[in-house]
Amino acid sequence: MSKQTTSLLWFIGLWLVGVASVSLLAYFIKWTMRLVNLA
Repeated sequence: MSKQTTSLLWFIGLWLVGVASVSLLAYFIKWTMRLVNLA
């Protein structure tokens, strides 16, 4: 594998991890708010 391909894969991987964590965080906050409202 060339260096450019490796860096591109790293970039895509990190981007996917970032998107996944942001989505999980938003989902978690939404559920927490719902539980707090019910409590």
